Amino acid sequence: MFVRFSTVAGERGSKDTARDARGFAVKFYTDEGNWDLVGNNIPVFFIQDAMKFPDLVHAVKPEPHHGMPQAASAHDTFWDFVSLMPESTHMLMWVMSDRGIPRSYRMMQGFGVHTFRLVNDQGESVFCKFHWTPLPGTHSLVWDEAVKISGADPDFHRRDLWEAIESGEFPEWELRLQIFTEEQAESFSFYLLDSTKIVPEELVPVTPVGRMVLNRNPDNFFADGTACFGP
Repeated sequence: MFVRFSTVAGERGSKDTARDARGFAVKFYTDEGNWDLVGNNIPVFFIQDAMKFPDLVHAVKPEPHHGMPQAASAHDTFWDFVSLMPESTHMLMWVMSDRGIPRSYRMMQGFGVHTFRLVNDQGESVFCKFHWTPLPGTHSLVWDEAVKISGADPDFHRRDLWEAIESGEFPEWELRLQIFTEEQAESFSFYLLDSTKIVPEELVPVTPVGRMVLNRNPDNFFADGTACFGP
């Protein structure tokens, strides 16, 4: 396994503790081929229509005339965009909550965000939502902590993850799935493929199926990126 963590809005070298969504991407290397599970630390997304994604990217990135702000959405362009997209409200509530500033990548949940389909050898299929749950629990920084840390160490999350693995305190997550049938999905009061919605655990429980342990740092950061390896 190979895992990559990242912020979203900031460019390369921007501070780690900005209020932002985080990328949580996992690549599995298997005898049957490679498989990617790309997601975020928040279970929903800003938009319903994929055609809006380029507009979202332009809105969340720095202003073109002065290149600011870095690693946050503190400018009019972003707020103009979300004010015109009512479906972004759910994601905004998550980003503006404590979840917008994780304490550590080791203490951060991961979600596939979208609804996936699993198909077995007999061609039978079910729907699935992916969850990564950190064993130390989910923890966040408060704003004052994030501001102080960003001034003292802009690489705080990267350093924390690297040093934990180097010292043998291997980060660990439990992989959990929400699995349900098409018949169940038809009874939901929302559109299943709308990435601004979650499937409530009251409707579909989360079932543990495995775990991920990151036990090795990359040998060449410039070749591999902000990544770690697991068994």
